[in-house]
Amino acid sequence: MAGRLIEVFLPTERLELARSSVSGLRVTSIWTERLSETHSQLHILTDSANSEKVTEKLSSALADTIEDIRIICLPVEASIPEQKSSSGMISYDELKQDIVEMTSPSPSTWILTFLSAVVAAAGLYRNSATILIGAMVIAPLLGPSVGLSLSLVHCDRKLFGLSLREMIIRSLIAVIFSALLGMVFTVNPALSEITSRIQAGPSDIVLALASGAAGAIALCTGGSSTLIGVMVAVALMPPLVTAGLLWGGGHSGWQGGLSLFALNLACIVVSGSVVFVIRKLSRSR
Repeated sequence: MAGRLIEVFLPTERLELARSSVSGLRVTSIWTERLSETHSQLHILTDSANSEKVTEKLSSALADTIEDIRIICLPVEASIPEQKSSSGMISYDELKQDIVEMTSPSPSTWILTFLSAVVAAAGLYRNSATILIGAMVIAPLLGPSVGLSLSLVHCDRKLFGLSLREMIIRSLIAVIFSALLGMVFTVNPALSEITSRIQAGPSDIVLALASGAAGAIALCTGGSSTLIGVMVAVALMPPLVTAGLLWGGGHSGWQGGLSLFALNLACIVVSGSVVFVIRKLSRSR
């Protein structure tokens, strides 16, 4: 996971308060430097997932003198010696924070979902797998799907509700806008890219299971989830858009697209849950 170096410029008399405020948090290293007779600098090295908690604790503890304090957060490409946990994993709370950020409702995310549906519809209309893959790059479906897996394993009702709600909203956006496109443009239901997404096959199940497991592993080890998000989107977005296009165009078979989407989502959630059970993420109490 990427590191962060948090630099705190503050009056020396507030130095111990600042140090104690982050004593309960997981930091890689912390040290101080005297700048003048009245001011000091506090250096805190931590990982990116934990940096927000550190800055929040510092801001809260130093709120009464915040005008005399400057907190700067810098990205760290490497730290020697490299600090890792024995398991190489982040905690449940850190993972949940990452998933909540990807799952929280926002107009920008909904716009990306809409744009992804439009590009995917163009790929289906032109029977182009290349365009379809391009649409998956911007489809924001990884967060809600992995959030469902994590919430089921840890019985987190709040996270489950958030993930389920966002999955429904983003799915509806994809279906509704692709249905509108299906009403405007004539879609050929016999195209191979469409017919392959209205019925489930063994390859679809394998793809969904692998996508869910890969997404869970990528997130709980703090790795990059960009490419894994493409895999998850490939299993979910094309069936949704296919169902919308066929429904909007008045063609039969749109139910098959929704069925394939539901099957793929179930496989992603199950495989992701299995990974989280095996990884045994630690959860703060």
